[in-house]
Amino acid sequence: MYPLPNGPDLTPEECRALDDTYLSSDPTSYFRSKVDSLLDWIDQPELSASRSDYRRRFAEILGPAAEPRYPTSQEQRKRQVAIDAIQLRHHTAEALLRLIHARLACRARTDTSSLWMALIRTPTTLHALVEDLMDSFKALDLLPVLAGLMIPLPHGSKLDRDSIEAVLNAYRWIKRAIDLVSSGQLDLNAANNKIKHGVTARPEDKMRVTLMTQPPNPDGSVRLSALTGDTSFELIDTIALEYISRPPKAPGSEPFGYERTLLRADAPAVLAEAWILALIHGAIFHTAAYRHHGDETPSRVAPHPGLPLGP
Repeated sequence: MYPLPNGPDLTPEECRALDDTYLSSDPTSYFRSKVDSLLDWIDQPELSASRSDYRRRFAEILGPAAEPRYPTSQEQRKRQVAIDAIQLRHHTAEALLRLIHARLACRARTDTSSLWMALIRTPTTLHALVEDLMDSFKALDLLPVLAGLMIPLPHGSKLDRDSIEAVLNAYRWIKRAIDLVSSGQLDLNAANNKIKHGVTARPEDKMRVTLMTQPPNPDGSVRLSALTGDTSFELIDTIALEYISRPPKAPGSEPFGYERTLLRADAPAVLAEAWILALIHGAIFHTAAYRHHGDETPSRVAPHPGLPLGP
């Protein structure tokens, strides 16, 4: 149960055994199930009167404490799904970037290494993770390397036009993943942190923000056509996530003030982004298993989910 260590470093046999186990898992199915559960949950007009075995067991454990505010209303579910969609998108983006970082780290080594251990050893902070990735991207002939990470074919195989376009599309989404976990002009990383740390973000579902390109009338009134015509643009027309954050400061500079952000949280669009990132993650994970098993795919390995050509 507690085998004696062979030293401070893993042996090649231990590396292979670890990845035999890790690469038999199916992370894409986790993300698929999360996306499905949120889409199905928000589409339920009302909860069923009959209770599932899980809910009956839940009620037995809690007793009367299980009943307050049950069932949740559709408005409550929509707000929850908007919050969870933002967090799932961030989770998927981070998982994808950490997997790429670990695969590149293993690729750069000449000795036997473990992908599982390389993932555990990725940088703790997202800022350091992104900096490492950007440095790696500059040093590599990136598109052939990405193709080798995503497509389970022997190295040096010639790709058809669709495969090349799929890798290019995946690269665009990897850059999107970097945006999602970074602190840019719109701090999307802070949105996830404010949900995760004490739920200090709040969903706002009673706000509409429209940008007019027509000026108001001299008396200050606004024509209805200015709000509804081709010269107006809806900025917020669905649930928005409101949060307060402080942008990171540059070394040696004065700290910034706090910013209050309203982030449009259109759940279907956000979940669609999460799913594309999950597909790319699944392609890299499957191909890692293919390489680990000597350019073969054992039956216990989760299938390749495919690389989309768009959007």
